[in-house]
Amino acid sequence: MAKMTQDMQDLFNMVDSLAFGTIGENGQVNINIIGMKRAIDDETVYISDQFFKKTYQNLQHSNKVALTFWEGQNAYQIYGTAEYVNEGAKFEEQKAWADGLFAAKGLPIKAKGGCFIHVDEIYSSAAGPNAGEKLA
Repeated sequence: MAKMTQDMQDLFNMVDSLAFGTIGENGQVNINIIGMKRAIDDETVYISDQFFKKTYQNLQHSNKVALTFWEGQNAYQIYGTAEYVNEGAKFEEQKAWADGLFAAKGLPIKAKGGCFIHVDEIYSSAAGPNAGEKLA
């Protein structure tokens, strides 16, 4: 597994949203915009599922995913392996976090599942001569 630096984790947590890519059984790529996410540690991020439909179907086909997040001149792409959860202690901890954030905003939205994504590779997505360079 690749490891995110603290700066990468901080940026992941700070950005309002990111692009989350999955691939379906027919080879069709699906990109979803995700706002409820957080870095768990330097090798794992969590994406909360409130509205996955095609994303959930795709995750049943393949657990290989891609995430892209950016702010200003900093941009990263993560290739990872997803573990979808919707029960158990690991899920309940993340559900309480996500549901609490929605409640604090006055929104009646509840998490129905989520993905722990184990970081396999990290690439630079920033513009310039190092664009696309493998970082970890």
